[in-house]
Amino acid sequence: MDDRDVLIIEDSPAVGILLKEFLTKLGLKNIHHCQNGKTGLSFFKDMVGSGKVPLVFLDYNLPDMTAYSIMSQLLELRPDVKVIIETARDKTEESIKDVIAQGAYQYLGKPIRLEKLKEIIDTLRVEESQTINSDELKSLEGIITNSTQISLLRISQYLDKTADEALPLVNELLTNRKIVKIADIKEVGCVRCNSIRITQTFHCPKCKGSNFKQDRIIEHYKCGNVSVAGSYADDKCPKCHQQIKVFGIDYRAQDNYYICNDCGDIFSEILINYLCLKCNNRFTLESARIFTSPGYSFLKSS
Repeated sequence: MDDRDVLIIEDSPAVGILLKEFLTKLGLKNIHHCQNGKTGLSFFKDMVGSGKVPLVFLDYNLPDMTAYSIMSQLLELRPDVKVIIETARDKTEESIKDVIAQGAYQYLGKPIRLEKLKEIIDTLRVEESQTINSDELKSLEGIITNSTQISLLRISQYLDKTADEALPLVNELLTNRKIVKIADIKEVGCVRCNSIRITQTFHCPKCKGSNFKQDRIIEHYKCGNVSVAGSYADDKCPKCHQQIKVFGIDYRAQDNYYICNDCGDIFSEILINYLCLKCNNRFTLESARIFTSPGYSFLKSS
């Protein structure tokens, strides 16, 4: 673990330096810092090409690309990469939940605290040192402890067992009141290998690329120009060069639009597909398999 490369994709030099100092204190040595998504992805591709899969710390807010876009491209290159999202936003916000559900390994809140970072690194070290076969019951308890809820199907796939083979272990945890049964869970599965260890990938609906960013769009009523807010230098329309003055009369602005860095298309809805982390198959929700199996939740001790 201590010899693994670490890639920090963070636009703030101060946060990058702090994170590097903390990681060094925790025993990690090969730490690299990139200040934007494009450079970070290029560095990641080079590392993967040389046979390395770094632990990635990814800032949620970057100036050139969204976390969705970067996550999609990282996972397409290496579905087994562990990405830790760092952000000042609350973990309960829907946008943060979405990017975590996309395949992020952990969430690291800002301002970054050494004790929280140590907790994440310690957990990773334990996971990498454990072998499922040495103590299956303990491993299963660890899997469920780190999940809000989990299905029997997911448990069986994590343990590389059939549902019938995994059930005695689950029943042991039920008996010991480590877990509690909840309602059945429905999950999206791969159409090729039936794995439910999948992640969402986000794409431009026009060129299907993953290189896009979020921006604000301005429409100038008089000439019909529609482009990003940054193109209206000094409040002048980039098409007719007239100044826009009154919101609602001269122009309108729309937030939460996306601009593709590859083809230049502007869109409000991201194209969502799925990537299987087991066999690398890509598929749509319409073609996916839906599985239902018993659900369980970790029972916290009082």
